[in-house]
Amino acid sequence: MELEEERNLAEQEKARMYIQYLSNIFSQTQMGKPDPKFQQAKKEFESLLMPRSKEKEKKKLYEWDFDPNELIENNG
Repeated sequence: MELEEERNLAEQEKARMYIQYLSNIFSQTQMGKPDPKFQQAKKEFESLLMPRSKEKEKKKLYEWDFDPNELIENNG
């Protein structure tokens, strides 16, 4: 049980650091002509940080979007 708690804390710290990294990257101003892929990624990142509206949105799934409990149940 203690090992699971340590893994959860490590995953939370990893996620926090990744979000901080993306925040730092997207907060910098672009030199010269902005890259359209960068602009699209920035808009997508900002939309993920915004609170969800009441209307149904098409949710994009990412590799890190999973329920750890399902993973444990399927592998255990």
